[in-house]
Amino acid sequence: MNEKVKDIVERDEERLKNLVTELFEKVKEGFLKSLTKQLEVLESRIFDREVENDKLKTEIKTLKSEVNHQTEENEKLKSEIGNYDDNRRKVENESNQYSRSNNIIISGVEQVNIESESSFETAEETTKIIVAKINSIANENLTTEDIDIAHRLKKGPAGKKDIIARFKSRITRNRILRQGKVLRSQNLFVREDLTPLNLEVFMSVNRKMKDEVKSVWSRNGYISYKDTRDVVHHVEWDDYQHWLDLPWPK
Repeated sequence: MNEKVKDIVERDEERLKNLVTELFEKVKEGFLKSLTKQLEVLESRIFDREVENDKLKTEIKTLKSEVNHQTEENEKLKSEIGNYDDNRRKVENESNQYSRSNNIIISGVEQVNIESESSFETAEETTKIIVAKINSIANENLTTEDIDIAHRLKKGPAGKKDIIARFKSRITRNRILRQGKVLRSQNLFVREDLTPLNLEVFMSVNRKMKDEVKSVWSRNGYISYKDTRDVVHHVEWDDYQHWLDLPWPK
């Protein structure tokens, strides 16, 4: 009896083992299938993401290229605008200087018959004064008819403000400028009527590098200087900013 029971139990145990093994295999197979499917889905997503990333990388590369191209275009445009502004400034300065071609600035002429600081000379009186002064020093034969108009400038010491004179003939004007050395001997100074920009450059050359610049002058609005080796240099338009940027001596 015991043997029969034992035999039954052993057979049932064997069937149970087989059943468990079969069940485990089915569960394992199902799990593997599920896991495989999930891995395939995950791989598919990863592949799609990589494709999308590659697409984004391409788009980013394209955008960077476009941005670089646009940056180059912007820099080119800035350069063109800068050149345009520089050329416009040059043309305006040259035009302004040309309009002053018949002018002379005269310094060192005292105002006569000064009654008060508010008194002033008429244009006719100023013209007569400078004609007489220049003729007496330089042995010229100027007349008031040689001058279109002359008047005192606003800035300057009372009673001795500079005079601007417009000559009717540029030839006459240039002749008087060539008498500059003779006139200076009697403390009468004549110079060209420079534009504000040209005058600033002129003063920069004259004052900012005293140890290198021996003398400076202008002719028809063009500035030149002689260095300490007696070499003459002409200040070109491209040199202007260099001189303007130099610090003023303290």
